Formats: sequence, structure tokens, C-alpha cells
Amino acid sequence: MKSKITLLVIVLMALTAITAFAMGGKDGDAPAAIPARTINVLLWDDPYPKALIDMLPEFTAATNITVNIEMLQPPQVLTKTAVSVTETSTDYDVVGIDEGNVPVFASLLLPFDQWSKGTVYPKTDPDSVTPKMYSIGTWNGVQLGVPINGNLYVWMTRKDLIENPEYKAQFKAKYGYDLGVPKTFKELLEMGTFFYENDIAAGFGPFNGGPAGVLSEAVYMWESYGTKFIDYVNGTFKVVLDEDKAVEGIEFYKKLMAISPKGAETMAHVERQAAFAADPKGVFSMFIWPAQIAAYEDPAKSLVAGKIAYSAPPAGPRGQAAVTGAWAIAIPKASKNQEAAAEFVYWWSSKSVADRLVQLNTIPARTESLTNPAFTASKPHLPALAASMEVAASRPRFKEIGQVQDVVKKYWVMGITGAMDTREAIKAIVKETNDILKKAGY
Repeated sequence: MKSKITLLVIVLMALTAITAFAMGGKDGDAPAAIPARTINVLLWDDPYPKALIDMLPEFTAATNITVNIEMLQPPQVLTKTAVSVTETSTDYDVVGIDEGNVPVFASLLLPFDQWSKGTVYPKTDPDSVTPKMYSIGTWNGVQLGVPINGNLYVWMTRKDLIENPEYKAQFKAKYGYDLGVPKTFKELLEMGTFFYENDIAAGFGPFNGGPAGVLSEAVYMWESYGTKFIDYVNGTFKVVLDEDKAVEGIEFYKKLMAISPKGAETMAHVERQAAFAADPKGVFSMFIWPAQIAAYEDPAKSLVAGKIAYSAPPAGPRGQAAVTGAWAIAIPKASKNQEAAAEFVYWWSSKSVADRLVQLNTIPARTESLTNPAFTASKPHLPALAASMEVAASRPRFKEIGQVQDVVKKYWVMGITGAMDTREAIKAIVKETNDILKKAGY
């Protein structure tokens, strides 16, 4: 009996030693445990962050970190961040920052190189994001956050139109080359004109709605014609727009307006979707933001579901550009939970999470997930997004950009609709933008 008791004690001691070793403990120490923590996160209301919510229990199980997410419409996120994040206090441990507002909050954000190493998840590798997208989280040479969504221009072309044998023969007979996805501005205009003049479809779908969207179109044109709008030069902002190149860009867009649907001068996303996906004739070719692709591919909402070819935007005479509208995930300096906040970002930006988000029809910024053959077969827009990221171009970023957007919208729309001479429109944009910069002290 004594020998049995002795054997039981030895077994129990061995099990205790094994457990202590597995938990990283030492003799006399309690088993190591991850402390329970809670972080508050402010994000924009969008399918992408919404898709993350169902995955949160696995993050909490792995890290013992509870995540409270608040989602607001993008303008409200800006307002709430401005009120709730200061140098000395913050209501949030992680904030989503629209790329255009990174400069606004730069002084309040913890530089990425000061983020702690992950305990459970490795620190985000910058090489996992295409360099031009990664720069979205950078301001004045300092990386402040991790770009998390792949929101930028991707091009849509009606596959059913360009594959139609009759249209192909007619187009080649007139223009001398094959009908297809437009790779250049010249092809976009000629192909769009062919469909418009033959009353088959509108040739192009412009965006003339909100100021931010109009600025995107203007930047797309100007970058494609070889000129930037505003640049950060010697520690300040300067208008660097080449007038002649800018006029070329607005003149070309004016030609696209001539082959656009009725009401093109006021078209925003709702009107563009109706023209492309609900009108029996539809639209030949135009840009789209990735989050809206699902609606265009929904047979219940779209006449062209399954009939769309995706690509990077057509190239202009002096450049190719895909305008970005992405968000960076950042940590306020005032957060008292910086380690837990970093762990959350590392988890969100990991390959395993990105792969699942792709399968949920959202667009992460992680390029290897966008080019994974396991996904691209059923989601043909993914390689196009990866290609767009290679030519990503950001809009100007500084506190007064909202005022500049209003100026650009006013004169750009007047120029492309013929209400104002295009050169005079460009001159007015330059003058009034310079006035805004001067008044702001740049």
C-alpha cells in the first residue's frame, strides 16, 4: 500500500513539474498567465471592419484582450477623434484614420517604430503591403500607422461588350486594333466613343458628386498627364500644378463627358451604379471603389453581374495612377494600453485574417492575399486591385484639404461641362488654392 502511495506522489509531482515547465513557470512560481485587458477601438462604418467583428472571439481567446469597437460614418470618425484624442488623454486605444487626415492627427499618434513587439502575433511586416500603399500611414517621413484596407481606384469594363463578335469586327474595321479592356486614355476614348455613337452603351461613367470624389478624378487626370497638384516641399505645402498639363487633363475629361450618360454633370455613386448596372444599355468603362464591387456583382441588383472585366486604370500619356482612399490603423500616444493595442493591429493585419477577409468580399491591403490563386479564380477583381496598388497615387494631405476640395469641385465641374474655359478653370483652382495655403501659413 505504501509503495502505491509513494508512486502516486511521484506521478503527481511529475505532472506538476511538467505543467510548470509548459507554462514557463519556475519552482515556487504560479503558472504564468496573460492578464485580462480591454481596449477601445474607433473605426469607420464599412463592410470591411464589420467583417472583422465575428472574428474577435478568437483574438480574445488567444490574447485575453477584449475589444470594444465603435463604428461611425467617416466624417463622424474625424470629429470624434478630434474631440476624444489629445496629447494627454484618449478615449480610444486604436483609431482608424482616413489617409487624408493622417497629417491632422500626426502629432498625437505613436510612431510605428515605437510600437511594442507582439506577444502572440508578430509585428506587421512592412513588406506585406505594396510600398505605395504603405506610405498612406506615413507623414513627414514617420510611419504612424498600418494601412489596413486596399481602397483605391480599380477599373471596370463591360466584358459582354468587348467580347461581342459583331462589335469586335466593327471596331477593328474602324480603328485598326482589337476591342478590349482599355489600357490607355486613347483606347478608353476610342472604345467609349464607338459604343456611344452606335447607341450601344454610354462610353464612360464620370464622378461629379462630392468634393472628395471630384478631387480624386482631377488628381487621376493630372497624375496621368504628368503633373502633381500639391506637394510637400522644404517643410511646407506648395501648388506644383503644371498649367499646360493640367489643362490637357481637364480637356480630356471633357471629351469623356461628351460620351457619358445623361445627367453626368451631377453623377455620384448612386447614379453611377444605376447607369452601369441597372440601365439596359449601361456604361462601357469606368472606375469603382472596391467596397462597391459586391453590389455590381449581385444579380439581384445588377444586370451586368458576371459580365465585368477588372483592371488597373488606363494609363495617360505621361503616367498611370490609381487614386487611393485607404485607412490607416494607429495608436494614440496617450493610450494606456499600447501593448494590447499593437497586438490587436498585428492580428488584424496578419495573413490568416487577411485571407478570411478576402473570402468575405472585403479588400485588405495585404498584397499576398489579393494575389492568392485560391481566391483569384472566384474573385477576378483581386489581381486588378493588386495591379492598381503598384501605381497608387494619394490626394494631397493637410488640415485644410476640405477647403481645397470645394475649390477644385467648383471649377473642375465648370470646366468639364463647358460652363467655363478649361484654362481659366485651372487658373482659378491654382489661385484660390494658393490663397488657402497662404492664409493657413504654409
